[in-house]
Amino acid sequence: MTAQASASRQVEFPIIETFTQGSVVNPHWQLLGSAELNNGSLELTPNANSKAGTAFLDQPFSSTLGVTIDFDYSCEGSANLGDGFSVYLIDGDRTTGPGGIGGALGYSFTKNNSGTIVSDGVTAGYVGIGFDNFGNFASDLAGTGGPGSRANTVGVRGSGSGREGFRWLTGTQVPGGFRAPWEQGAHIQVSIIGGRLTVRHADKANPNGVLLIDDFDLAGGAGQVAMPATFKLGFAAGTGAATAVHRIRDLTVALPVNIPLEMSGPQTAKAGDRISYVISVENSGPNDAPDAVVECAIPAELLDVEIDGRGENGAVSGIGSTAEGAVIPVDLPKGSKALITISGTIAPDYEGRFTCTALVKSPTRSNMAAKWSDSVTTDVELPPVSIGYEIVGQWSQTWPEDAQGYVFSYKLKLEANEQRVVWWQISFDPVSPARVNPTQTQWYQVVSDGSDGTVLLASPDESHTIEPGTPLFIDVQLLYPSQFEAGEGKLRNLRAIEVTRP
Repeated sequence: MTAQASASRQVEFPIIETFTQGSVVNPHWQLLGSAELNNGSLELTPNANSKAGTAFLDQPFSSTLGVTIDFDYSCEGSANLGDGFSVYLIDGDRTTGPGGIGGALGYSFTKNNSGTIVSDGVTAGYVGIGFDNFGNFASDLAGTGGPGSRANTVGVRGSGSGREGFRWLTGTQVPGGFRAPWEQGAHIQVSIIGGRLTVRHADKANPNGVLLIDDFDLAGGAGQVAMPATFKLGFAAGTGAATAVHRIRDLTVALPVNIPLEMSGPQTAKAGDRISYVISVENSGPNDAPDAVVECAIPAELLDVEIDGRGENGAVSGIGSTAEGAVIPVDLPKGSKALITISGTIAPDYEGRFTCTALVKSPTRSNMAAKWSDSVTTDVELPPVSIGYEIVGQWSQTWPEDAQGYVFSYKLKLEANEQRVVWWQISFDPVSPARVNPTQTQWYQVVSDGSDGTVLLASPDESHTIEPGTPLFIDVQLLYPSQFEAGEGKLRNLRAIEVTRP
């Protein structure tokens, strides 16, 4: 790929490049040096000695409302990885060639051991964030002010151009550095909002991530020029005697939002219980998020799932869908909050542990919240009595006149899980208005026939016990106003409990 002239027209957010298809969406990418699209990624360097590669987007984008840069990476190679990779931003009114080789990580200038500059830095650089395995990005070989060579460090060098500037601003060592195969799901997020820098590192084991640089005052750093109205973005990497293959993919550059997610729910429950998980999402800015989406992985053991949402301060929660988990669209203006409730009934024969997980994201915004996903694990015990049902028949009923409608016939199955149950009660809610069929003769008590929305049945005496290993079957007929209103005849909130003697 050859260099192209700088584009004057700003690119709109979000900027999305997967680098996985063997070509780029935006034609203004310049791939220089060893950088190439290879094996479903942007490969900045191969695992070979003395290589340098740069990918530079020669098209400006606005810095006014803040910017967040998200991408996945892999870094694999020799036992002693080298050197590392960088993400950098330059003034959007300028263009640049590659920065310095070696420890400069393609951003700042490079000096030799005698202090002579042998390789220029980028032009009109504003900030370079180095993910440095070998350690020289923090040394005098890559600019002034650093603490000296320091392996496994994320470091920040400031404004500079050619052979001037690039002062060390801040950095921190990262245990284990940045060695990561694709399978690890290593992810970097860089945010600049109002001149303040935040850098977060995440992976599959810790999707919410760890703060590496926390709200650093970049604009007030020593030697910093005024933050430009627009930026251009670059990635770079280098190797020397120590080597690594440095790869990037799934890049998103977008407006930042801070939308933390919290989730609450029961830690213990019994099979057959109707339980709820409450998800809270709040947008603290700095931008609106009109297309936020809350996704919830619902355990298969949770049946008859329902979603309810309400918004505060202008937030609007959509109806959502549970076809493949819960997917709830949420319009979250800055300063607003949404509460989403996921309710379901635990399968009546389930015993064990399940986890409900939720996350919030946006296709056009980058969420920089410290906690954008959460989960609740619920331990489920079998109750003294388990209950299930099957539909064994259905028909139209035309007589008597005051009992006309459509009948569903159910066979309920009660099972004692540990010990004999003498006195019991059954309750459930038909999905539409219904009552126990008045033409049916029952041997059990009908405490409530469903006229108030709930059917309640009870043991009549001590002769209808439930013995462990021997189920008790109960035939129940429900009369619905019509076949249409009966629908599939499902029963909701079906429960059986052991009670003391009435």
